Amino acid sequence: MFPTNKKNILFLSIIFVLIGIFLRTYQLNFENYWLDEMISFWVADPSLSFSDTFSRRDQIEQSPILFDLILKKYLEFFGYNPQIGRHVPLIFGILSIPLLGVLSYQVSKNNSFLLSILLISINIYLIKYSQETRPYSLVFFLSTVNLIFYYKIISTNITFSKKIFFFLLFVIFSVVTFSSHPFTFILFFSQILNSLYFFLFFKKKNYLFFLSIPIILLIYLFLNFDYIISQLSYNEFFLSHESWKFFYNYYFSRFFGSKIMGLVYLSTLIYLIITFRKKLFLTLNNYLVLVFVFLFSYIVPLVYSYLKTPILTDRYIIFVLIPILILISSLIFEIENKKIKIFLLVFILVPTIINNYIEIKYRIITKPEFTKFLNNIEKDEFKNLTINVPIKKELKVVENYIASLNEFKTKNFKIYNINKVSKDEKIVWVVCYEPLVGFDCTLPTNKENKWKLVKTIKNHLLNVRLFKIAD
Repeated sequence: MFPTNKKNILFLSIIFVLIGIFLRTYQLNFENYWLDEMISFWVADPSLSFSDTFSRRDQIEQSPILFDLILKKYLEFFGYNPQIGRHVPLIFGILSIPLLGVLSYQVSKNNSFLLSILLISINIYLIKYSQETRPYSLVFFLSTVNLIFYYKIISTNITFSKKIFFFLLFVIFSVVTFSSHPFTFILFFSQILNSLYFFLFFKKKNYLFFLSIPIILLIYLFLNFDYIISQLSYNEFFLSHESWKFFYNYYFSRFFGSKIMGLVYLSTLIYLIITFRKKLFLTLNNYLVLVFVFLFSYIVPLVYSYLKTPILTDRYIIFVLIPILILISSLIFEIENKKIKIFLLVFILVPTIINNYIEIKYRIITKPEFTKFLNNIEKDEFKNLTINVPIKKELKVVENYIASLNEFKTKNFKIYNINKVSKDEKIVWVVCYEPLVGFDCTLPTNKENKWKLVKTIKNHLLNVRLFKIAD
């Protein structure tokens, strides 16, 4: 199915990785930031001390600060610019490609890792999150590394001294992984269950892994105690319970680009798990922990959602793509019937490539078009802006983002607080980021009768109006 010659395998691996790099780099800054990206960018301001960075995070952010700290150091070195900020998720998105291939080879010990590399390289969901200044590509990367070292410490084919070395790496990367997002504890839970299952049914004793459990938990609690307490205090969350439609899709339409693509991948995975159910659950194998990760990525958050508050959304379980892609790749290669194997490869790859072409060729804007607005008034004599956002914290975030754009800095724009516009300024642009005001861009009541509308510019999620200020 794939070449067996080492040179050809290496050549294909490089080609597939390069495809993934190209797709993640192409259109990297196609869109501006949305609010969550602006928040990370605001928190990661390199001019702040670390204590001020933590303070900003506590004011507005609910995610762990690990990604923001990495972003902060990168921006400190290369410059505080939103376009440069996109490099950080890109780097983790690119590094995940060969690492998933390594993990896939650990699992199957055959050339199916080439298919894993190809599938991750052309996965539209991972491509898009490699272009978003948020922690999710980092979460995927660290989850992959965590699983690589888990397989290392449960392996029976390496010396004890190497196991100790990998044990230390597993502890370190487990703590770092769990510190990147609380949902990654699902990996740990699945690993514990997998090791217990193998011990109870096959008498396989993974002593080093069981030894790692208290060490990892103690270090994690020491480093993240305040964050854990703050998260447990939430009785309400911005998410709502999933509708009944979720239970026949499981976010696969989002993970793979459309309802049709979701059905292609979900049906393939279900077919393969049913076909190899005895191998997966009744033999000592490397697949079972991935099955547990897949199942509990949905079960754990859903149970918590119904016991306390809804917390499940697709990006929080981005790591579930690891078992999905590896199980599909590896189990297809386990099929002995050549015709079925070829059919499944065509069934997966052809629509994926077609869907990717459509997604990239006809990509649509989904985020606010700040740079488009700034470019539209490039030759206009009026360069004074004010932001119509009533919540002070979010106002600072949006102002900081706009003021950091190249188009703003090079074309001599100025930002004023809407309630502190100088009397000397006779005309001003009022920028309204529509989702932040419930799509109601009405001026503050003290401005309605004093400011006269001159013209309006509408861009995606932005309503920008030019007002003349009465004397």
